[in-house]
Amino acid sequence: MDEQIGFNLEEVLLFMKSAPANIFFKDTECKYRFASEICALVNGGKENSIIGKTDKEIQKNKELGQFYYEDDLKIIETGKGSDYISEFPFETGSLYYEIRKNPVFHQDKIIGIIGIVTDVTKQIRLEKELKELSFTDKLTGLYNRNYMEVRSKNYVRKDDFPTSLIMIDCNYLKEVNDHLGHEYGDLLLQRIANSIQETISKESIAIRVGGDEFLILCPHHDHQQAEKLIEQLQESFHSKTDNILKLDAAFGYYTAMDDALPFKEAFHIADKNMYAHKKIIHQQRNHK
Repeated sequence: MDEQIGFNLEEVLLFMKSAPANIFFKDTECKYRFASEICALVNGGKENSIIGKTDKEIQKNKELGQFYYEDDLKIIETGKGSDYISEFPFETGSLYYEIRKNPVFHQDKIIGIIGIVTDVTKQIRLEKELKELSFTDKLTGLYNRNYMEVRSKNYVRKDDFPTSLIMIDCNYLKEVNDHLGHEYGDLLLQRIANSIQETISKESIAIRVGGDEFLILCPHHDHQQAEKLIEQLQESFHSKTDNILKLDAAFGYYTAMDDALPFKEAFHIADKNMYAHKKIIHQQRNHK
């Protein structure tokens, strides 16, 4: 080996340590045999402190350590590499590393694993920021229509049934805009959005569809629970009403017991029911 590359083992190790890449080697027992500095630091130790140990032994996050170890075993068993991104939480914020691993063969026999670790923190953070911007309504902080379009492709999973779609249409927004100005109209929408977020469960998702319309996706909500949530929302709106802004809305919902209806049809039913409720509200106003 030394004659072929012109360097002895010590010099080869120096070259690997100085390489503009974060490299590690593991043997067939999934134990580290070489690791550049960043690999050691990411795993919570000083340079070379992880040598001779498996990820199960060195990872502070036991689940992550088990995942890495099982992934190594799979590579040794199948002879196929892997590629994934891992998040490492720190007090100053999470760091993200892409980890690529391949088996090393010698005379058709696997003798270990070689891996490269790439810092993709900037890329992931930027992607998260862009995703947040593209999926978040600036005025209310809720998800926007872009998110609804993406979510509609898989709006409910089998474990989520029954799922209710609740449509909300704000009353009085036009009156507020006309008499008080759009600044107060925006404030009305923000108060509505805040009430929705405070009232729904953690697994439910609130979306500003556009204008004064909102949609709530409510996994594990049958029609009775949907009606109860609507009552709670009405109470929340009433409690936040003052002498200037009246929080009031029309509601409609559809409960999916299975995935028989695609999102577009389920949404249409909830929307139709909401407008039926809105019509009743207008009739009641006119009779007063």
